[in-house]
Amino acid sequence: MRKYELALMSYREIEAVDREQAVVLLPVGCVEQHGPCGLTGADTLLAERWCRDVASQGENTYVAAPIWYGYTPYTAFAGTITLRLETLKAVVQDVVDGLISHGFKHIVLVNNHGPNEAALEQVAAQVRREHSITLGLLYPWRLAMHLCPDLYEDYKAVAGHGGEPTISVMMALAPGMVDLTHTAPRGYVREQGPFYALNYKAARFEGFEVGVYWSAEEVLPGGTSGDWRPATQERGEEILRRMAAYGLKFIPAFRTWSQGRAAK
Repeated sequence: MRKYELALMSYREIEAVDREQAVVLLPVGCVEQHGPCGLTGADTLLAERWCRDVASQGENTYVAAPIWYGYTPYTAFAGTITLRLETLKAVVQDVVDGLISHGFKHIVLVNNHGPNEAALEQVAAQVRREHSITLGLLYPWRLAMHLCPDLYEDYKAVAGHGGEPTISVMMALAPGMVDLTHTAPRGYVREQGPFYALNYKAARFEGFEVGVYWSAEEVLPGGTSGDWRPATQERGEEILRRMAAYGLKFIPAFRTWSQGRAAK
């Protein structure tokens, strides 16, 4: 069996990897609330699972140890732990620089949490300046959302943080660990004085979107903007299958593209 998880390989095994061909997937997630039913490790769990699914079936694809903690605004909810943005940037930068120092040239950041992107963009820019390497980026939850709408009668009615497709995927990733019987208010408290809340950092005023940085729990008291009740393990397994199939097309294309850029 081909080894593909760098953390489960010896340094001699890693030395033997063809670094000219190898694509390294670096999972980046966070530890945050996902509503009353979602798991706090959801983002990292899915990022790592997608990486393993793709690397185990593909060629010359490897998975780095995940970066579990990220930057998140949901700290009022129990179990949510955030890094400072500058800390996250420094950690990702050091890990990527370390991979490059060992000869890896084709790296994809598999980031699964939107607020992390501000840090990752800075890392990508610095890597390009210092190493002439262009990092790839893939966001598993966005991929899941892109691939799953046909699995629901009305996807827009159930989609959202702490709702679908997150909970179905969690049921597939961790069977028996999700309790659908929990209850909590669903959705945003939209009316905030003269503003109509869109999310925890934006609102609409007289038809135009503006930034308003309220605390997350103020506008999303239940922690979920979606509906978890239709979730099923079977749907989650189908979403994971579709995601892996996409990845098996994406990684070879990224490798070829990345090699072409390196040759210039």
